[in-house]
Amino acid sequence: MLEPQIGQYEVQDINDRIARLLRDMGNPQPPLRLEEVRAQQKLDLTYYSKSDLGLLDEIAHRTVLAGKAVVSAVKSMREVVERYGIRGMLMHADGNRRIFIDKDEVKQLKRRFVIAHEIAHDLLDWHRELLLGDNESTLSPVCHQMMEAEANYGARRLIFLGDRFQQEARDYDFNWKTVSDLRSRFGNTLTTTLWQMICERDPSHPTFGLISKHPYYADICKKVKEGSVAYFPRSQGLIKQFPALTPEIAYAAVCQHATRRKSGPIGSGESIFYDANGEPHLFEVYSFCNRYDLLTYGLYLKPYSHIHAIGTFAARGSSEKHYRREN
Repeated sequence: MLEPQIGQYEVQDINDRIARLLRDMGNPQPPLRLEEVRAQQKLDLTYYSKSDLGLLDEIAHRTVLAGKAVVSAVKSMREVVERYGIRGMLMHADGNRRIFIDKDEVKQLKRRFVIAHEIAHDLLDWHRELLLGDNESTLSPVCHQMMEAEANYGARRLIFLGDRFQQEARDYDFNWKTVSDLRSRFGNTLTTTLWQMICERDPSHPTFGLISKHPYYADICKKVKEGSVAYFPRSQGLIKQFPALTPEIAYAAVCQHATRRKSGPIGSGESIFYDANGEPHLFEVYSFCNRYDLLTYGLYLKPYSHIHAIGTFAARGSSEKHYRREN
């Protein structure tokens, strides 16, 4: 899945708001304690369960989705949660601001990001206006996807302490040990840390990531509904220089290098992808499985000139050809 590209103005605004929040907190050291962020923002936190009907129905009377009170469209909050696939929500009611997290759906490992995501919604005043307003834009799927992308970006900026992650990450080579070390230092998941490395370590350097299925094990990455790729984070350098590189093309390279191991390092090698001018370039592709998802990064190495066609893996837009180096 490709997240919508956030506008430069919105990116700068989100960066400024996160920087101001961290500055107001005294520029804390990693890992960031989200309970301190919530205290700063005066945000309460409640975990709910679908079996807790009393709490769910109380929430339903206070909740607005897509500009409309949910109780006008559904009979209970259980129906809201199931219909919209809600894992977390932010509510402003009666002067109180509270984050609700579904403790059945959001496992402990994922809660940190979901809470940060809702904090980001709260920080962005234009999100509050759209969520609580009553206009056509609130009903637009495109508008909703953009809001979610902005909140995801804000969440990552928050839990990686603004510019601090980039400053520290640039002191190290891009490899799996660095991803693992920074995961521990900032207290976030391996997947979120990999995403941040790809997009923020050096945005101008062409780099991509894949959160995907394992070529040999169907039970890996159950979140994928269609195809093989759940997420495809990309640096700005990759978006600009390699616009024809799709999740399907990148995943074909993953399959070429993958072994039958089910956890740990799964495969690595060099693959060639084509830039906007049709010129070939060499990337290092490395995959690692954490038993839940197959995580891959593709790191640009250098231009490539000596090639010949060898098969049918996609690497050049829709040409359905893959290439390798001459020995």
